[in-house]
Amino acid sequence: MTTLFLLLRVYIFLSYLSGPALTVSTSLNQSAQPSPEQNPPAITSRTDIQVDSGFILAFGATSDENGTIYVAVCTPESLLKIYQSEDGGNYWREPLRILLPAQVKSVELLKGYGDSAYLFVFYLTPDAGGDLWLLRIQPDLSNWQNLPLAVGPDTVDQFAVALDPSPNYYLYCLYINQHRSGRNGRFTRSLDYGITWEMEQDFYNTFDPHLSLGANSVLHCIWRFAINSREIHYTQNRYYGAPARWSGLQVLYATGEKCFNPKVAQADTTPPWRAPIWAVWTIARRDTEMLDLVSSFSTDGGNSFSTPVTLGEIFIDEWWPSIFADQGSSYLVYNAGDRFSAGQTSVYYRYARAYAPQAWSSPVSLNDQRANALFNGARPRALPNGALFCYYGQTWANGLYFARALPLTQSKPPTGFTIGNNKALFDVTGRRIYADHSNIKRGVYFIKEKNRLQKLLICQ
Repeated sequence: MTTLFLLLRVYIFLSYLSGPALTVSTSLNQSAQPSPEQNPPAITSRTDIQVDSGFILAFGATSDENGTIYVAVCTPESLLKIYQSEDGGNYWREPLRILLPAQVKSVELLKGYGDSAYLFVFYLTPDAGGDLWLLRIQPDLSNWQNLPLAVGPDTVDQFAVALDPSPNYYLYCLYINQHRSGRNGRFTRSLDYGITWEMEQDFYNTFDPHLSLGANSVLHCIWRFAINSREIHYTQNRYYGAPARWSGLQVLYATGEKCFNPKVAQADTTPPWRAPIWAVWTIARRDTEMLDLVSSFSTDGGNSFSTPVTLGEIFIDEWWPSIFADQGSSYLVYNAGDRFSAGQTSVYYRYARAYAPQAWSSPVSLNDQRANALFNGARPRALPNGALFCYYGQTWANGLYFARALPLTQSKPPTGFTIGNNKALFDVTGRRIYADHSNIKRGVYFIKEKNRLQKLLICQ
């Protein structure tokens, strides 16, 4: 009886170590399958929606005010592919591909507004130690310009970009040279939709920068301190990134543990000076032996932040956070599981609401097959209704996939009910409804038009 009891305790302990939602779909004849480096995976899962089936060096993603999702994919053949989905990620098409002059290390994607709704593809090549370029693509994707942003003998290792949500928007870029000491960051703006850029502003000693536009004209910036890589720093600019308008530097985290990939986002709620700001980053306990996700938030416009708390689970690595704020909520995706060749890697999805910024939902595993665990350029990207991610590969990331956190609304609408093409419909949890608006089941919904919410009660 004692032996049986001990075996039962060992089994329970091992089950706990395995962690939830870290299983991977496998074939019964897995050993007979070809190497992923020889044959990119086809879409064989039940929920993952294939966007691209090839090998991926890097990808970026964004969405516009109408809910259309855009993705820029860079391949080992130096191809840039533009994909878009107009139905929330269920169907994807590739309207444009461009041959670039070199392979791409990282890529970011932004979409403009109004009559100047250009698609902006920022991409970094290894030329001259690191050259940063901007592809400025016409709104109808019919033509483009390839513009040098930070090209020449000076090295660019990392960069971050942002765009403010207004018809006469500015573009913002922060790029850094990790081989230089002191103030290694350079910040610049474009006031004419990417054609010209201002003289660079010297920035802090920065690694892993991230930019995000928040309430009104506030530009948020977060990074890890380059001197020791063991601190997370934050600042903001309250006037569209203008020189001499940056706030004082804040240290959000400084415990002696290594830090990586901080991200920041602010809710679009009112009043804007009370809209929550979320900050998330990865810490490496015992110098990368164990990776954990840490989160902090502010409810006073970034003047102060809460004490950082760990979001992850014990004995499971979490890394590569991506955060997206939309409709009064913050959506977070990240890798969880194992970084090594024989392990398992899941993409987790969570959300927090503006009325309770400290309360993150329980994690939901999105991917059917093992996710990319090695290549930072192909890390997962958050969207309000799900995430984009790649499958695991040892030479390159394999394929690009989209998975929903929640299914599409499939309810039948009241007869004759419509809300109009220029409006968006949301349920009581804040999730956007992408189904045919002519068929909605009974319940309480919210209509958004011109950034104003109106409650609607539907009875059948």
